[in-house]
Amino acid sequence: MRLLYTCLFSVGLLAPLQPSHAVVILDSIWQQNGGGEGQEAEGFDAHVALAAEPQFMAIFGLHDGESYGGSGTWIGNDQEYGYVLTAAHNFGTGEGAGTWLYWSREGTAYEGIEVHIHPFYDPDSDDTSGYDLAIVVLDGPVTDAGEQPPLYAGEDELGRVLTITGYGSRGIGSAGEADAFYDFEGETPAAARNIVDEVDGDYGENNLIVDLDDEEGSSSVTGDEGPVDALEGILGSGDSGGAAWIETAEGWAIAATNTWGDDAVYGSVSGFSRISTQLDWVRGIFPGIRTAQ
Repeated sequence: MRLLYTCLFSVGLLAPLQPSHAVVILDSIWQQNGGGEGQEAEGFDAHVALAAEPQFMAIFGLHDGESYGGSGTWIGNDQEYGYVLTAAHNFGTGEGAGTWLYWSREGTAYEGIEVHIHPFYDPDSDDTSGYDLAIVVLDGPVTDAGEQPPLYAGEDELGRVLTITGYGSRGIGSAGEADAFYDFEGETPAAARNIVDEVDGDYGENNLIVDLDDEEGSSSVTGDEGPVDALEGILGSGDSGGAAWIETAEGWAIAATNTWGDDAVYGSVSGFSRISTQLDWVRGIFPGIRTAQ
C-alpha cells in the first residue's frame, strides 16, 4: 500500500515516567523565532528545519487513521521488506503491527505486517524502560528515506550530543507543552539537541538520560552547566519511538529511541533506550543493519 498523506496531529497528556516524545525548547530561541503571546506556534522554525535536514530522512510517523501516536526510524530493507525501529509501548498488550500505518517523512504510507518486541521489555515495569524497543516489518522496501542509516556501535555515549527527532507535541521550558504551541495545519517533525548526562545510572538499566537546562544552567538536575546550544530540547508527550542520533566519523547514527519523560519543563529529565548494547537483538531480526562508531 502506498499513499500520499495529509492529516492533523493530536496531543496527549504527560505524566511522570510516561511515554513522551516531543520537543520542548528554550524560551529564548522560541522568542527569537517569532514565538510570543498569540503566536505560540510560530517559534519552532529552527527545530523543524533541523528535523528536515537530509541526514534525518529516515524519520517515520505512526498513524492510527486519525492522528499520529508514535514515531519510528527506518533502518534498512531486505529484498522484500522494510524495517522500522520504534518503541515497544506503541503496541500496548497484544496489539500487532497493523495497529498503525507507517508514514515516511517524505509522505509515503507503508503497512506493517509483523512486530518484534524486545524480550526484556515488560510494559508493567519501569525497570525495563531501557529495553522499550520494537522492530516493525513493513509490507515492502522503503524507497524514499535516503541512505540506510547506521546504528551506533560505540560505548562512549556519556557526554555526547544527541539530536532528538520525532513528531510530538511542542512547548517551551517555562510553560511546558500545550496545544497552542503546535501548528495543526501540518504534520512536520521537529528536532532538538541535548547532552547525555547519564548512562545506566539511577534511572535504570540501558537508559541514556538528558535534562532540560534553562539558559543560565540553574535548573540542571544532572550537574551539567547549561544548554548544549540554542537548540537544547527535551521530550514531551506525543510520538514514541523516534530516534536520538549521534554524529560519528562515519556519518549520523541512531544511538537510542525516545522512551520516557517527566514534566517537560526546565529541570525535567528524559530517558532513551540505548541501541549500542542491543545490536545482536536487532541483527537477529534484520541481519542487514549498518553500524558506525
